[in-house]
Amino acid sequence: MQTNKKLIVSAIAALIVGGCATTATAPKSADVKWPNVIVHLHAGNGKAYLVDPATDSVVATLDTEKSAALGDTTPDGRKVYVGAEGEGQDTVTVIDLDKRAVVAKIKTGNRPKHPVVSPNGKLVMINHWGLDNGKLRVAFIDTATDKVVKNIDLDVVGKPAGPTSMHNAWSYDSRYAFTVDRVDDHFVVIDTTDWSVKKIKVPSKPHYVAPSPDGKEVWVVVEGKDRESNYPGALVYKIGSFEQIAQIKMPLIGQGVIEGHHGNFTQDGKYFFILNRGPGSKLEGTEVAVFDAATKKLVKRTDTVSTGIGHTYNTPDGRYAVVTNYGNNWVSIIDNTQGFKVVKDLAVGKGRMGHVAFTPDSRYGYLSNAGDGNLHKLDMQSLTVVKEIKTGNAPGGSQVLNVWTNIFEELPR
Repeated sequence: MQTNKKLIVSAIAALIVGGCATTATAPKSADVKWPNVIVHLHAGNGKAYLVDPATDSVVATLDTEKSAALGDTTPDGRKVYVGAEGEGQDTVTVIDLDKRAVVAKIKTGNRPKHPVVSPNGKLVMINHWGLDNGKLRVAFIDTATDKVVKNIDLDVVGKPAGPTSMHNAWSYDSRYAFTVDRVDDHFVVIDTTDWSVKKIKVPSKPHYVAPSPDGKEVWVVVEGKDRESNYPGALVYKIGSFEQIAQIKMPLIGQGVIEGHHGNFTQDGKYFFILNRGPGSKLEGTEVAVFDAATKKLVKRTDTVSTGIGHTYNTPDGRYAVVTNYGNNWVSIIDNTQGFKVVKDLAVGKGRMGHVAFTPDSRYGYLSNAGDGNLHKLDMQSLTVVKEIKTGNAPGGSQVLNVWTNIFEELPR
């Protein structure tokens, strides 16, 4: 009987920290609250601009930190956590969207990169671009107290050359925290029920982690080193055992440069996009490759007028994917209902493109521009830019967000 009691207590503790493993699919849209403001992070001036989409006016301008570029919203729509990845930075900023105010500044480690909130809303995971005492830190903040409750300091062997980490994600049951070690090229899995760590060696720099909406798989996009034996694409693992079950290769047709960047699932979970960006010194990639999530086979590849393409943002209704980039001021719009055909290439703003946030009805998208620092309102019916909103009006425009995302290009389903 004593043994059974211990097992019951352990099981309850696991559920409190990690959520129920038998219901690991993505939270439904009805369970996630869409805030009534659009948040534009501006790394150049260390500000966050809150925009009311009903009036397209800036209703608050908040101080974050210089180089604060990426963040995430809690599933209840109340708070946003923002990392500051620049040299000398160590602080995560907490924004209360109801109060329209900064309510906390939390020191987490050397160059906090990308806060991501767990699907159950209890923890925020933050990776770092710098080492802390020679180790690669992953910090966890309790959203109830806005205090750091756990640091996982990963041993690294190699010497850092460029960013030491990149992007994070969670399994949809909130049990597993996923991140990457780009010093020694590992996919890293942290089990939050006991804080154990699994490192999985990958063949090239890991960049992006995307759990499948059904909760069964996790896809890790790797940048690649060449076109044949060590190519850009994705490695697919079974969540739980973390056995590798597939390796996906980008076609790389007509691409003068190679570097796999981001990947994400369509809203219905049936397909997976991977984009070829090209390296930081030559941002000229144009290939979008679409794979069947079940068979892992290529179903479509296309080119864009956008160059150095990095991100595909699906509209909430799943019809369109908006492709943003690092190379020019064009976005490419893919119609997911027409065989993933590019239906519009559109010049936006005065500098390279950045990120997108949509209204929940899919009618409008708000695009950030890294060059002019402003938001550009895209009508998703006419596929035209209908307004420019002055948010920064200077280089350094970064992520634009509103609703909670498990990784920053996914949306509630």
